[in-house]
Amino acid sequence: MSATSPTTKRSKRLHRKMPAGWWLGRWSYFVFMMRELSSVFVALVAVGTVLQVQALRSGEYASFNEMLASPWMIALGIVSLAFALLHTLTFFSAAGQVLVIRRGEMSVPKDAVVAGHFVGWLVVSAGVLWIVQ
Repeated sequence: MSATSPTTKRSKRLHRKMPAGWWLGRWSYFVFMMRELSSVFVALVAVGTVLQVQALRSGEYASFNEMLASPWMIALGIVSLAFALLHTLTFFSAAGQVLVIRRGEMSVPKDAVVAGHFVGWLVVSAGVLWIVQ
């Protein structure tokens, strides 16, 4: 098949160029892109946790804490927390659509599934707060 076949020409004509900021036009697209970006910050928190454990094991925890107290690390922590909350809220909100729980012939209502996730999150958060205080 040659490079100028009718199939190739047709597919080129149907290809629409998308502007770089296509996702800024609708709120749902913006939230989707921010949720995708949140995975980068969630991964940074995971890497930071591993580095913190290594610093604790190597006896260099004091210098690690000094690094965490810098303004840039505090800002990164706040941004990471905001993205982690966005990630959690969107994940739990979608749970009713993707997780179908059956009870006999009927299924549990989607709102109950979502509410169960949020209640579980609150219980675990309260437990963590109780432990660290």
